[in-house]
Amino acid sequence: MMVDMGGNYDEEKFSVGRQIILPFLAVNAVSELDQLVLTHLDQDHSGGYLSIRSDLPIRQLIGSEQPEMPVQTQFQTCDQGQRWQLSKRISIEVLSPTKAQLNSAMRSKNENSCVLYVQLKDAAPYQNFLLMGDAGWETEFDILQRYPDLKVDVLILGHHGSQHSSAYGFLKGLKPKLAIASAGKFNRYGHPSKLTQARLKQLHIPLWVTSQQGTIQFIEQQGKIQTNFARDQWKWLKN
Repeated sequence: MMVDMGGNYDEEKFSVGRQIILPFLAVNAVSELDQLVLTHLDQDHSGGYLSIRSDLPIRQLIGSEQPEMPVQTQFQTCDQGQRWQLSKRISIEVLSPTKAQLNSAMRSKNENSCVLYVQLKDAAPYQNFLLMGDAGWETEFDILQRYPDLKVDVLILGHHGSQHSSAYGFLKGLKPKLAIASAGKFNRYGHPSKLTQARLKQLHIPLWVTSQQGTIQFIEQQGKIQTNFARDQWKWLKN
């Protein structure tokens, strides 16, 4: 399973799908996907897929709205309560949106992002991961109300760490051990925002950002999770 495929604002000039996603999968000996979740159809989450949908066989696509896709790919909406048991230890559950929210004309595409809760049993120090897509304060409030005892070790910040996501009350309620912002270096929106960084700092929640660490990997070996930063492999990137 893959969640989102990124995307360049102009996939013709530089294709995230062809020049990043396909080579990454090939190096890892992956020639097809059982499932792809597109949290929503903003270009920076789905553009990579749209550029390679004819080149990569995908059995099932899951999302809050349906894109154009090959006939051999089945589509399913992501609804709160869905659950996939990938193995005896790994499960993924959809926490948002509800069917009613998906059908609401008043709700934005960002707030309808598929929010995924990934659990890896008997792992340390990280076993509960929350992927927020581009969801903001409205969804965060709903999740706190619906799941008051939710345990989160690693929080993938909503909307790349925008100031309109990661509300103080949300961060304080979840108390994650670690927060991650997926954001490009020198991105025009300034993600992750200074306000979000200040909230995290005040709550003593460490922040990792892909523009600084590069690809962030969580590798499980015999119940212990090790982390790896791609940029650590290239000393000249640290200068």
